[in-house]
Amino acid sequence: MKAEKDCTYELEATVSLFNQYLQLKPYAYQTLFEQMIERHLTDFSANVETTMKYGMAWALISMSVEIEAPITSGMMLYGSTWYSQHRGPYFRRELVFKNREGKVIFKGSSHSVLLDIEKRTVYRKKEAPFRMPEPHEFFMTEASPSLKDERDYTPTEKRRVHPSHIDCLGHVNNCRYVEFAYDSFTSKEQEDLINLKRMDIYFSSELRDGDAFTVEKAYDGNRIFFRGCNNTKDDVSFHIVMDF
Repeated sequence: MKAEKDCTYELEATVSLFNQYLQLKPYAYQTLFEQMIERHLTDFSANVETTMKYGMAWALISMSVEIEAPITSGMMLYGSTWYSQHRGPYFRRELVFKNREGKVIFKGSSHSVLLDIEKRTVYRKKEAPFRMPEPHEFFMTEASPSLKDERDYTPTEKRRVHPSHIDCLGHVNNCRYVEFAYDSFTSKEQEDLINLKRMDIYFSSELRDGDAFTVEKAYDGNRIFFRGCNNTKDDVSFHIVMDF
């Protein structure tokens, strides 16, 4: 079987991924990764059809992305991804996207867990219940599955989860969380997206249909911090950090 790292997938940066200033919206990095990983997991028999046979599904816990060059509308990107580490319940995966000339446009790492669909619990056994490729321990960036954060936040907007936010796992799709953060951007911040250098996303607790939540925001130099507080369950759902 072909090594994961040697597989390349062609994707296009379509116009819907850009804002009115022709800057790439921050959740587009997740969207491109999601489009690639679905094709990749199908190629390696680890997609949702395979995991569902065991009553499980992949759930993204964190994602870190470093942006090295801007993406323009219509740009063709060539992505690669590989399983790099299994530590505790976390399966780490690397990603890199290049242009036609082979220049790295953005790169990063993600951490995922296997989620028991019925029990909504995390699978914690040493081995996955289905065949996995051997991890290739070549890491693209510093990344962690969790964030320790005690800063003070300011509420920006109270919202509610709608059916359009829900994916096949019955919770808010991971791309939507960064959409929620982006909706609290000022016009100046939207225009400044070309200067986004890094984004870290951490998922702590599921948002489900009908949940009420508050998006909160904090600043520290060139970094913007976002926090999503689930008012229905009284817990923190997500953190997002953007470095400019």
